[in-house]
Amino acid sequence: MRFNLMLPIFRKDLRDAIRDARVLVAVIVPLGLGILYGQIFSDEAPTFEVDIAYHAAGQTQLLDTLQTAAGPAVKLIVTAYDDEAAVREQVANEDADVGLVIPAGFDEGVAEGSSPPLTVIRGQTNSDADLVTAILDGALRTMAGQQPPATIQQEIIDEPPSAAQAIFEELGLRRYFVVAVAVMLVAMIGMLAVPVILAEEAEKKTLDALVMAVSYTDVIVAKALVGLVYVVISVGLLLALTGVAPEQPALFIGALLTLSLAMIGFGLLLGGVFKNANQLNTWSGFILLPVIAPAFIAGLSMPDVVEVLLKLLPTSQAVQLMINGLSGRAYFADTWLGFVVILAWTALAYLLLLRTLQRREA
Repeated sequence: MRFNLMLPIFRKDLRDAIRDARVLVAVIVPLGLGILYGQIFSDEAPTFEVDIAYHAAGQTQLLDTLQTAAGPAVKLIVTAYDDEAAVREQVANEDADVGLVIPAGFDEGVAEGSSPPLTVIRGQTNSDADLVTAILDGALRTMAGQQPPATIQQEIIDEPPSAAQAIFEELGLRRYFVVAVAVMLVAMIGMLAVPVILAEEAEKKTLDALVMAVSYTDVIVAKALVGLVYVVISVGLLLALTGVAPEQPALFIGALLTLSLAMIGFGLLLGGVFKNANQLNTWSGFILLPVIAPAFIAGLSMPDVVEVLLKLLPTSQAVQLMINGLSGRAYFADTWLGFVVILAWTALAYLLLLRTLQRREA
């Protein structure tokens, strides 16, 4: 390989790719999907919000105790009002889910066991008000210093969750789909954007003129570098715009680059097989679908036969490695096997590509 000869090819292809609308679409579409998923999905656990309007004639700890009893899954939004009429108005107008009217000396009365009155104002059918009413009993027992009627002992059976369960519960949908879109970016750049350049050169006979000065190996390396540059820039933008950062960057980047080399290799192989870029564009959707699909289902529970088949595919192996790298946890075992599978497909792609281009010369 002669880097001084590959560099002009690399620069030319990089400029051609920027000017080609099809290449830009291959980059912008998945990038836009990644940003959309990042906005739609959240890593935080969903919480219930309940609006409470209240009037207290004196200082009270009831609202704080109520929030503690509700736990982190319920967020109480409390607003104080000057009188009972204003509280009733808020509930009547459905601006509040429930209203509380707390008399003077309420906390002291609860602590002494004198059962002070507490007015709860609610609509006829309101599930949020039902929730607050249910929590009130435990909160008032806490304020009264009463012991619970019984001690509840929970026995949890040690049944480890499946990888799919752990991914969606702990990793979160947002980060999972960012990984899937990153793989989609790699596939579209490697198997659509880069081969378009090669197919156009073959169609215009400029490839034949090019290999008179350089070897096919130099051409392949130069075009693979173009694809890698686009992948690094695109995935870097995706992570920056979605605010997602890998916990184990080396593992994440290693999986990304090895998959990129494999996809670019098969993409260039397609570019060498099809007679022109129009044929490549026509069949690209059918070709990309089986490549991209495993990226969106690799984290799901599958029948054993399907899981074995997925383990043979570079896309699904890359997704599993990237999920481990992003989360910093070993959701999927056998990291070495993932790289072996991807590198085996990479070697196969470039061997077939080199043979295909050499046959053109013959």
